[in-house]
Amino acid sequence: MEVLLRIKSSFNSPYILPSWDPNTDCCYWYGLKCHRKTHRVISLFFLASHLPGQIPSAIGDLTYLQDLTLHKISNFTGPIPESFTKLKYLNFLTLSWLNLTGPIPSFLGQLKNLTHLDLSFNKLTGSIPDSLSTIPGLGYIGLDRNQLTGKIPASLANLKGNNLYLILSHNSLSGELPATFAGVDFGKLDLSRNRLQGDASLVLGRNKSTYHIDISRNQFEFDLSKVDFNGSLQTLDMNHNKIYGSIPTAMESLQFLNVSYNRLCGEIPVGGRLQSFDYTVYFHNRCLCGAPLDSCK
Repeated sequence: MEVLLRIKSSFNSPYILPSWDPNTDCCYWYGLKCHRKTHRVISLFFLASHLPGQIPSAIGDLTYLQDLTLHKISNFTGPIPESFTKLKYLNFLTLSWLNLTGPIPSFLGQLKNLTHLDLSFNKLTGSIPDSLSTIPGLGYIGLDRNQLTGKIPASLANLKGNNLYLILSHNSLSGELPATFAGVDFGKLDLSRNRLQGDASLVLGRNKSTYHIDISRNQFEFDLSKVDFNGSLQTLDMNHNKIYGSIPTAMESLQFLNVSYNRLCGEIPVGGRLQSFDYTVYFHNRCLCGAPLDSCK
């Protein structure tokens, strides 16, 4: 209870967290959950609150935390506290829709039990630290909607989490994709709205079970006709790139497709779902033709 009261006092207002009354059982306080047997705090969650200031460093003293979720607290500013390195049992860390600044700290790599990391919708800057790749069970990385720069670390290919989700959209990441990504079987990969370039076909391929790929609004350049698609892929968004070649028949099973604003040519294959998509998913290419576009001549 002492740690929780320090967290409350850090907000410097008696009107914040009124249910956190030292005369009551803390396991019934708003925003937390205790272990059924040990009564230690294992989950702390503040959602859409008006908490002021920075993330309280005292949270790091809740050393048995398994889940920490701070979401949609626009008044939270500043960096991620280094005291979080004491959260050795943490599985889920969500610090999203805040106003966090500074770099993604490399010390997050010390949280070896982490499986889910969501730092989306902040103002984090700098590059993605290699240390994230040392977390053995990390299966979800959401760093989208920040101000990150630099290249995507090749070391992220070392992540062993099942059905890996890597969400890096809406940043200013640059350079080519790491060649090591050819060996990664992502579940969902979203690299959209960055400044990435080169050959992105290495994240596609028949040997993968990826079901969602969004590489739209980058500067990728490769021959789409040479890609051997897997049957698991359901969503593929590649709009606004420099992708050339023709559309392979293997794309017929896609549930969602957008290849607009590229350099594709040739006839859209007949069959499957390719004719059922709206024409806008194909327009502004070099010389695509066939339904739902104009017929080929």
